[in-house]
Amino acid sequence: MIKFVMINKKDSSNFDFYSYTEQIMEKVKLDLNSNSLEFYSNKEAIRKATFEYKQTDFFVNFTVLATYETIQLKVDVILPSKDPSNLELHDLKIKIKDLMIDDWEQCVWLEDTQSELFAEELYKKVHNVENSLRRLINSIMFFELGGDWWEKYMPADLINKYNERSDKYRRRTPSFDNIHTNLMSIDTGDLTRILNFKTYKIKRNSFFRDPDGLNPFEDFAEPINVFSRDEKERLFIFQNLMNSIFFNTKSIEKLHPTLIRELKEQMEVDKNFWEDYFLPWFSCDFRKFDGLWSEFKTDRNHVAHNKLIDLRLRDKFNKSMNELQKLIADAEEKFDAYTETEAASYVEEIRFEAEVMERQQADDWRDTIEEATGIRILDESEIIYEFDEHLSTIFDHLRDMFYYRSDLEISYFETTLKEEAIIFIIEHNITRDDIKVSVLPDINSSAGELSTITLQVITNDKEEMFDIYYTNGEAEYNDEQTNYMPLVYDHWEVTSGLSKMEKFISSLVSSDFPEITEDQIASVPCRYCESRSVYFSEEDSDAESTLRYKTGECLNCGRVNTLGFCMRCDKTLNQEKDGLCDGCVAYMDAQ
Repeated sequence: MIKFVMINKKDSSNFDFYSYTEQIMEKVKLDLNSNSLEFYSNKEAIRKATFEYKQTDFFVNFTVLATYETIQLKVDVILPSKDPSNLELHDLKIKIKDLMIDDWEQCVWLEDTQSELFAEELYKKVHNVENSLRRLINSIMFFELGGDWWEKYMPADLINKYNERSDKYRRRTPSFDNIHTNLMSIDTGDLTRILNFKTYKIKRNSFFRDPDGLNPFEDFAEPINVFSRDEKERLFIFQNLMNSIFFNTKSIEKLHPTLIRELKEQMEVDKNFWEDYFLPWFSCDFRKFDGLWSEFKTDRNHVAHNKLIDLRLRDKFNKSMNELQKLIADAEEKFDAYTETEAASYVEEIRFEAEVMERQQADDWRDTIEEATGIRILDESEIIYEFDEHLSTIFDHLRDMFYYRSDLEISYFETTLKEEAIIFIIEHNITRDDIKVSVLPDINSSAGELSTITLQVITNDKEEMFDIYYTNGEAEYNDEQTNYMPLVYDHWEVTSGLSKMEKFISSLVSSDFPEITEDQIASVPCRYCESRSVYFSEEDSDAESTLRYKTGECLNCGRVNTLGFCMRCDKTLNQEKDGLCDGCVAYMDAQ
């Protein structure tokens, strides 16, 4: 949707709404080589037309607002396909505007979803370019100057400026209050100041030197003979400057340019950051890079401050960012190759910091949304954490339900919830039957999107699926109210699915995993598979028919073993051969 309004017709004496709009659109049709233009609605103050350009259909609406003092003509350009990236839309809106602009005193742009899309697209790249340079600077500086390079070498005003920002970020994220974050919050323009930064030291031949233990200030009125004539003159100038400042401290405001010049004469460059540390990795000189970065900064501010963006600026900015990104990426690639073995830990630390900053920026944005609307927009790790809490709770409860069953082995496995995995197993120690629960995650951390965890319960010939859900919150910025408004409220749907799964597993255990004690396992091995898992029950034959397993049945291979019988009472014995049961032996002993 494109909306703009033309204000105050320069010559309104003979303005005819119908003929003017007809004339404008006919020119548009001619200039853009269109074969289709039709005004399908003609009212006193509103005209609506369809227009085809490069096989794309558009609606163009004109609305006239006329008073005794002024005439305004509002123009709406609508793309039915709702694809604001459409390049034909850009051509059409600019063509209509250009054909009308000379006839009116002002043109006011009201809405441009295409420009907004361009800004969103460009701003993502802006972050990538800025953060890649921050990362590269930190990587090289840590390697060359150590972990305290920021505090040790940067000027005090820069340190103080960013310490204030850093303190705010650290208070908001206590888990990261002990990491280095200054470059993450540094202004775009200050990055190139760091690239070209220089530190200074006193020259070996300055008048501050102390050769052979002699102090040049001991005989201040008559400088010692170790100085040359030129050095003596400069020392006197410096001496007079300091005398004036000591006499009146306010005089430094007038004298400081001269003082700085004299002091600079006694100093020489100690560390040239660009020449010493960055030039070896860049394929251009600083002048070229600084020029590109200055242009990038200007375009960045245009995008960041919500200014209109046309196709030419988008293409120009994309081109300059691509060139910068390539220069930085190539430099980073060279540096990484050089430090692959020597400074792997440094590179990893900086990449971690970049991720921390990106998460921090995302957290700040989500905090803003939550404060303004009350909805939560969780990232992937937070969604996984909440799902994991629900799952661990339900499986802990299932474990507690069957804690008394010594014949069951219950296992819970930690999973990442990023791929299909087994999370829970109930295994019968004797039959080796089991119930397996697998998770099939589908996590989508985008705003307003649904995340699903499917729980697959499988045992023998039975299988069931249970789903639990989380819907992420979503908000949009309301330009009229200048605040965020909720679109989708975040909510969890886990209770029903977990409750149904719990009941299903409990039912399976009760029906398919009958409790078997050690007394119900015969003391003889199975003659077929040799496992000691032969079922034995002393119940009579009528009662035995109600049991799931037959006496003598191997719980491992399923085949039936023949056990011995009591020769006196026909009771099944816990042995292979016939004999006497304990009861009959006791009876006969008592006779």
